[in-house]
Amino acid sequence: MDGPAIGTLYVVGTPIGNLADLSTRAASVLRAAEVIAAESPRNARPLLAHLGLTARPVAYNDRNKTRSAGRLLAALRAGRSVALISDAGTPGLSDPGQDLVAAAVAAGAPVVPVPGPSAATALLSVAGVRTRTVRLLGFLPRRRGERRALLASLGESGEPGLAFESPRRVGAALTDVAAVLPEALLVVGRELTKLHEEIWRGGPAEAVAHFAPPDGEAPRGEFTLLIVPPAGATSRWTEADVRSALRVEQSARRGRREASVDVAARSGWGRSEVYRLWEG
Repeated sequence: MDGPAIGTLYVVGTPIGNLADLSTRAASVLRAAEVIAAESPRNARPLLAHLGLTARPVAYNDRNKTRSAGRLLAALRAGRSVALISDAGTPGLSDPGQDLVAAAVAAGAPVVPVPGPSAATALLSVAGVRTRTVRLLGFLPRRRGERRALLASLGESGEPGLAFESPRRVGAALTDVAAVLPEALLVVGRELTKLHEEIWRGGPAEAVAHFAPPDGEAPRGEFTLLIVPPAGATSRWTEADVRSALRVEQSARRGRREASVDVAARSGWGRSEVYRLWEG
């Protein structure tokens, strides 16, 4: 006797702040789902309460995804429907949801998108930047060297990049943009769709000053950054530009070798040339 048909995994886009942005279809899918998998059950609680749902979702995040994936795949194999939601926006974009989707596909389960809000598209729609391509960077690397290397590659490509950042790390990220791409245009979305939504446009140095609170505490809210490199960002820097960049590296107390490699990658100069200018 045949077992139950394999269940469907629904990838449900949820509001990034304003509950009124939840689509009618997304609400129907969540109400009908037999299992809900959430990046953080605690963060999902207001949304589920808004829908009148009291069942506790299955936690699925980077810390427990190996264990939780087995439970969710078992539910699918038993013919149950599973709805996947992230903390905000569309699952699978810079969150562990992409791993569950891949596992469901490998298991032969239908995977159905239920489109919804996205911080990336929300910021792009109001950026006022005309571009045919945008590189999705996700959350920027935590290590400064890796972060600066990624920003340097963005400048070399000339493509705008879209990144997400937490309030605790946004200051360091903006400082690195100012060091690597000082002439870039930044469009910064903070608290998108929420009561204190802010959309800010300007240069990297201005952004560092604007988002550095006077009390020294981290600014509030989640950040979405659109980084638009200047035209001709890949041209060779002048010697004055290289010396200025090295002074920034020295003030940050970076080592001579590491800083020389970084500045050489950004400036079009040879590493040995930059190295000689370190103390010149």
